[in-house]
Amino acid sequence: MGRYRIVARLGAGGMGRVYLGRSPGGRAVAVKVVRPELADDGDFRRRFAREVAAARRVNGVFTAGVVDADPDGSPAWLATAYVPGVPLGDAVAAHGPWPEGSVLALGAGLAEALEAIHAAEVVHRDLKPSNILLAPDGPRVIDFGISVTGKASALTRTGVVVGTPGFMSPEQLTGKPVGPASDVFSLGAVLAFTATGAGPFGTGSAHALSFRVVYEEPDLRRLPPDVRDLVAECLAKEPGGRPTVPMLLDRLARATGGVPAVNFAPSQAGWLPEPVAAAVHTRIATQPSPEPSARVVPPRPGEWPDGDRPPSVDAAGGPTGPSRRRTLLGVGAGVAGLGFGGWSIYDNRSSATRRREADSGERRWRFQVGGLVYASPAVADGLVYISSSRNLCAVDTDTGELRWKRPRAGVGYSSPVATRGTVLLSSIDENLYALDGATGKEQWKFILGSVGSQSPTEAGGVVYIGGENGNLHALDIIDGSEKWHFFAGGVVASSPTVADAVVYFGSYHSLFAVDAATGEQQWKATTDGNVFTRPAVVDGVVYVGSEGGTLLAVDAVTGERRWKTAVGSVVSLSLTVSDGVIYAGSDDGNLYAVDAATGKQRWKFPIGRRTLSSPTVFDGVVYVGGGDRHLYAVNSPTGKQRWKFATGGAVYSTPAVTDGAVYVGSEDGYLYAVTR
Repeated sequence: MGRYRIVARLGAGGMGRVYLGRSPGGRAVAVKVVRPELADDGDFRRRFAREVAAARRVNGVFTAGVVDADPDGSPAWLATAYVPGVPLGDAVAAHGPWPEGSVLALGAGLAEALEAIHAAEVVHRDLKPSNILLAPDGPRVIDFGISVTGKASALTRTGVVVGTPGFMSPEQLTGKPVGPASDVFSLGAVLAFTATGAGPFGTGSAHALSFRVVYEEPDLRRLPPDVRDLVAECLAKEPGGRPTVPMLLDRLARATGGVPAVNFAPSQAGWLPEPVAAAVHTRIATQPSPEPSARVVPPRPGEWPDGDRPPSVDAAGGPTGPSRRRTLLGVGAGVAGLGFGGWSIYDNRSSATRRREADSGERRWRFQVGGLVYASPAVADGLVYISSSRNLCAVDTDTGELRWKRPRAGVGYSSPVATRGTVLLSSIDENLYALDGATGKEQWKFILGSVGSQSPTEAGGVVYIGGENGNLHALDIIDGSEKWHFFAGGVVASSPTVADAVVYFGSYHSLFAVDAATGEQQWKATTDGNVFTRPAVVDGVVYVGSEGGTLLAVDAVTGERRWKTAVGSVVSLSLTVSDGVIYAGSDDGNLYAVDAATGKQRWKFPIGRRTLSSPTVFDGVVYVGGGDRHLYAVNSPTGKQRWKFATGGAVYSTPAVTDGAVYVGSEDGYLYAVTR
């Protein structure tokens, strides 16, 4: 494969198969060969090439770096440094929790690895025990595969979450922008696991673990004091509350008295607990050089070599059962950086050396919806749902092909909401419709008695929808039966937001809070103008914009005002809050970034003519549409433009963003899929 002689098969992952290779000079490498069906996908190859380029910039002593690659080859492949180490998860399972000194040494090595990764503007996104190899001279951070759901690769397809429950950060679980602080959270979880033998959020289903990560505090009672304090800071719910990697390195240096935590000769492995060090030495000592007969013929284009099945892999990522092959391979299918599914390019646009992604902002496909498109798309289960003045359509996210369509009767007023396999849409015929997401068949409809003023919201199996007659309704998502309704005294002007069992919504010069279970009013706050923006609720604060040209922050429990700040003109578009910053469009033609704690402006970005869509924030980029027929991508920390994409009409549609694309509608009647 390239200049590397394939000498043994190591295993297989979601993206392809992995082989032990030798360079002409005898260097051992792990060679990953991409599956033919993925290599034939042009989108996959482009993304693969970008992520290979990003990963090649990583150069740290505690990382297993990319040494060579051919993204354009047939088949495509990459080679990483081969580390004959023991996975951390296997070591803890076999030999138990580590002493404090070894945990701190591990933390120092991992922090230094993250420093190198982040310096290359890369975020790992899947730091966990099975992605850490233990070697005599320190740990090695790897990433050994790309998750696949059906035919979808995490590199190029939607609907795939890269990461592992229990070690993923809250922002990663909730779809918020993910930066270096997310890796710090994962590091804290790894250290807690190493010191106790169990993750800090317990065990159970992926849903249970994810819920605890987002909403509950970790169990750190069994950690030694120094480790406990450090881990507690790493596991802060908000990214801004966690220490930076340089801060971690400083803390760890002080905890070890200024002596390098990993400061031993390769033959000693003194940083490891004695049983683990012995296991590592045994692994290395019993690793034979592959005989000529063990040579595996590399695959021809579009084919796979015959040979042994890869070793079976347990939940920790290690092979099950001892064998000569296990001794040879060291870590089974988990060898030294087998792919980039968990790594993403970290967008640090303030750096003058940041590389712009060449094909960002390019059209992947467009679909003619028919009629004018003012609504925003919804993405779920491989489909994009979009409504227009004529139709409601379900379109394949990857190909842009139509799956089903319903005519205008009963559709066309609000944006669709896709949840629990159901598409919800309020309509100009004064009904709320619930449709089967896969087929478009009607499941039920509810008579609102007036035009639904905005899009509905679903939470906990209940659909909340307001109307121009002033009623807010709570409906069962299964059959549409009404649980309660609340009369606001005026138009329910905004889509509702549900947070902590309270429904928040805007009305004429008012912001309401209503008990989600009973419909009883909790409080009502007066605003400077009508509130058409969907309330954003973060950390006990409700943020809205008003027609009075102000942004308002009020206490979520009492309704008392925290602050108010003026922007250029009417704010009738919903706000987005991300990492302590509010992003809001205004009728004055600007996109504003405002500090969520103080209301002070951080930056503003001029949109051609008016800002027409609500902003969407994803991976450090703000996407917003304008009256000048463009979709804009703006760097969230700096307010600098990354790219803009021209459509055939004004963009009122709030962008829907996934790992692979931005979906947005235009007044020209088309739905666009744009490479982000």
